[in-house]
Amino acid sequence: MSARSANPSPAPVWGGVLVGGESRRMGKAKQLLELGGRTLVERVVAALEPAVEGIVLLGAGAVPPGLAHLPRLADDGRLRGPLAGLLAAFAHRPGAAWLVAACDLPLIRPAAVAWLAAQRTRGIAAILPRLPHPPQMGPGGIEPLFALYEPEARPLLERLAASPKPSFQHLVEDPRVATPAPPVGLRPAWRNLNTPDELESLRREWAADGGRG
Repeated sequence: MSARSANPSPAPVWGGVLVGGESRRMGKAKQLLELGGRTLVERVVAALEPAVEGIVLLGAGAVPPGLAHLPRLADDGRLRGPLAGLLAAFAHRPGAAWLVAACDLPLIRPAAVAWLAAQRTRGIAAILPRLPHPPQMGPGGIEPLFALYEPEARPLLERLAASPKPSFQHLVEDPRVATPAPPVGLRPAWRNLNTPDELESLRREWAADGGRG
């Protein structure tokens, strides 16, 4: 079922790309690392652009010159981490739905973005895909950093921010949060990079596949 038929008046979708991480395990700013001659953040932006009204950079991290024209939002000052960026996005455009992606997901493809957008339906406040291998994805096995948040998700995020230990994983306790499993062929889009070894492994795979990874 398409997003339009499921919800006759869906909120416009904006893209938010998270670039504020400290990259402690990687040792370098992830968004500026390259794969196949393009920075990771450029790959994420290119995948999101066809499906959204516009792209906003969330966080203070450096970006390549080719993305310097994009608007940028400072994190919500109450918090640190991705939740701060997402709340800043909703403060900027509270009536929009936000398709949020971390800058360290270089295998995002337009097909994965389209699948995520197609999961929108009336009564659902957020779509947090559920991936296999829970040890990699956290206790709930969900991936909140390539996900879609409707305007109705803002109060859920505000409550999360006010909790003693904010964690996106707690969102799955709300019945308005959907956790669909992506098709097998799209799951690489949620593969993030945290360490130099993971980056080098992906580069080897990329080269072996002729740059079609």
